Amino acid sequence: MNLFKRLKVLGPALVLAAVVLGPGSLTLSTIAGSVYGYRLLWIPVVATVFMLTYTWMSAKIGLVTGETLFQVSRRKYGPVVTGLAGLFGFLAILAFQAGNTAAIGFAAQAFLGSDVRLWAALFYLIALGLLFLPDLYPKLEILVKFFVGMMILSFVGTLFVVGVDTGQAVRGLLPGFPNPAAIFLGLGIVATTFPVVAAVYQTYLMREKQWGVEQLREEGFESFVGIFILGAIATVILLTSAGAIHGVIDPVFSAEGMALQLEPLAGPAAFYLFTIGFFFASISSMIVNPLIGATLLVDGFNQDASMNARPVKIWTAVALTAGLAVVFIFRGSPIEILRIAQAMTIIAFPLLGFLVLAIANDTDIMGEYRNSLRTNILGILGYLTILGIVFNYLRTVIEMVR
Repeated sequence: MNLFKRLKVLGPALVLAAVVLGPGSLTLSTIAGSVYGYRLLWIPVVATVFMLTYTWMSAKIGLVTGETLFQVSRRKYGPVVTGLAGLFGFLAILAFQAGNTAAIGFAAQAFLGSDVRLWAALFYLIALGLLFLPDLYPKLEILVKFFVGMMILSFVGTLFVVGVDTGQAVRGLLPGFPNPAAIFLGLGIVATTFPVVAAVYQTYLMREKQWGVEQLREEGFESFVGIFILGAIATVILLTSAGAIHGVIDPVFSAEGMALQLEPLAGPAAFYLFTIGFFFASISSMIVNPLIGATLLVDGFNQDASMNARPVKIWTAVALTAGLAVVFIFRGSPIEILRIAQAMTIIAFPLLGFLVLAIANDTDIMGEYRNSLRTNILGILGYLTILGIVFNYLRTVIEMVR
């Protein structure tokens, strides 16, 4: 297959990139660059490798079996385990949806003024309208390709304006932590750049495409490029923040704050480029994120989980509405909402990660396509990282209780 034809099949991986490249991932990368400069640059690179590994395993399960992860899991582990996995996945996505909805409101307000809640409600209605269009997947793919394209242009354009210290950036690729606080920030970046919930969704995208094992090679290329894009954008954000803000002004703790403070350093072009990218990151996540959660919930309880099925659309609407309700009730910063949302991921990541890794290694199910040694090494390291994320947020909860 030539390069042009390969690029035409990037839809499913870009759908995943759209949800992973949300305001949480961009904000934490911003914080890392503003506080530690280039010293944590290696983290989004490593997280991208783990995300690629789990996305590839999930895609391979879908291509080889012709089923979703939960359909296979139900046969192997029973309905209780699968039901819990679906419920946990939905709750994790539901928490992030509140942050996505708040972020889109704040991004629109930065451009046009008015009330955050007004913009959040407007884009909620747009997302709801898109959801109930017939034959949703092809339309979603087109929309996502546009959004991801705008993100790439905006963030790369911002980095071009700001510039990079190449020597410091190369040194930042060497693993290490400046202090204990950087460890937990790093785990937060991994949690948003390596969301197992999104990786699991790849099996559903394979079904929407109606692809089989004969597409294994094409899907390998697609997964690599799509996940590379999401990792590259998170890395570009960290580079931009490190180059423009570190050591110049007080640390920035929101992507919106970074955009505002780029203006005196790099001119209005950087401010507008960054804010446009943040806007499209927020809206793409706001649309795709609830669809993932609803699909996992419905499939977890053994109902029709196709994208156009009524249960999926109903629960997607529930997730969209819940996200808007949080914005109206709490009226808080999207960053604080996103931090709370990250804690919710601990209930989903370990179980989902286990199901992906275990089934991808099951010879009875995968046959000759079971994991290679290299994939297993990366998969196990990724799973240990998942446990590290869990430890990080349990530690945070314990400190809050004290």
